[in-house]
Amino acid sequence: MADVAAGMTGEAARLVRGLRWVSLGRSARVAWGRCQGSAAQPYAVVVSAERPTTTTACSCPSRQRPCKHARGLADLASNGQLSVIEEPDWVTRIADRRPFAEPPTMESGATPAREGPVDPAAAAKRAEARREKVDAGMVELQIWLADQVRTGLANLPRAGYGHFDAIAARMVDAQAPGVAGILRSLPADLVSAEWPTRALHVLGGLYLLAEAHRRLDELPEDLAATVRSRIGYPVSKEGVRARSPIVDRWWAIAAVDTVEFQLTTRRVWLRGLGTGRWAMWLTFAPPGRDLDTSVRPGHVYACEARFYPGAGQHRVLLEPPLPDPDLSPVDDDSGPLAVLNRVWGGDDLAAVRVQLAELLAADPWASRLPVVVAGVPVPPRHPGDQWLLRDASGATVPLVDLGGDAWPLVAQAGGEPLQVMGEYDGRGLVPLAVLPDRLGRRYETALAG
Repeated sequence: MADVAAGMTGEAARLVRGLRWVSLGRSARVAWGRCQGSAAQPYAVVVSAERPTTTTACSCPSRQRPCKHARGLADLASNGQLSVIEEPDWVTRIADRRPFAEPPTMESGATPAREGPVDPAAAAKRAEARREKVDAGMVELQIWLADQVRTGLANLPRAGYGHFDAIAARMVDAQAPGVAGILRSLPADLVSAEWPTRALHVLGGLYLLAEAHRRLDELPEDLAATVRSRIGYPVSKEGVRARSPIVDRWWAIAAVDTVEFQLTTRRVWLRGLGTGRWAMWLTFAPPGRDLDTSVRPGHVYACEARFYPGAGQHRVLLEPPLPDPDLSPVDDDSGPLAVLNRVWGGDDLAAVRVQLAELLAADPWASRLPVVVAGVPVPPRHPGDQWLLRDASGATVPLVDLGGDAWPLVAQAGGEPLQVMGEYDGRGLVPLAVLPDRLGRRYETALAG
């Protein structure tokens, strides 16, 4: 935040540095945050992505509009310092008002006092304006991508983050935050030995995404929804709630936490014990907040899951109150465990590659596939080499992001194949859990030591 606050002093600088922000986030249309002021409750602040200096809302008592909180938030948004997350309900209520320039009077969780009905014509007009902005941004992105290929990729690792931040900031302005996130993450991939392959994969995927958006009206509905999702169009919870639910007993198998731009994200992988269908539950925590622990690995939840729109999508909406979790399915050797073995089992790597190909056919920009692989862990032959997982055919896949040596896996395997659940990207497997089997192996998520 220091570069954002350069040249600012006093109260404004403290606001921009984020020292008083309780939470922050942005979507394609607005940025928002809760800022701790002199009142007991943090002020609720929302600024428009299109008109951040004129269309704002803040629950502070200041008569000056835009107030210092809105100006500080607008500065953060304009410098690309906010992570793209799902709009909270209170933000959606404000953003749906037109033009939401008046300060709402609201406490935490309360409904704004001046909330009015959503104008369908105005909403359609805003959607059309956003589409035009994204179209213009995608044209500019394709020109930038062509420039990278024309000048050659050899210097990309030495270009530095600034080279990508400039075009990423332009994508934020074009209301394509998903594209901006991909661009900002690319420099981290340019330090490995395989960086040319990775760079071509990412840049080619971005060009395909821009071309798909240009032909958005020609695409099947599911694929068009996927394109919008990858670019960063907002998806309302109301729209997801309107989709048909999948009722099952969902076993939460593993969780993965990541931190990006001060936002902690947790994805929990679940699988239906009856349907065998994978689902991913996402939760976010801005600085100073704890992650939602409603869904805990090792438990089963008998509930409805509504999948977000799009081809090949795993993300689901699970809304509280969730039922009390059942015991893990590993405890009943004659019931749920039999269902688990019959529906899934452990696949060999050939079958896993087929599954990845099917996912990429539905969603060419997918970066991870949840899988269960039957295999034996193989220690590295030389120091610095990677651990491997070998299936029954002798094929191997590197085990990545272990966080240590996989000797606990070796001990649990005892020379026999394990059912390893993990995330597969075509290059390696991130092992997340060992599933139970008839040989008495237990459910386990501590895989490295």
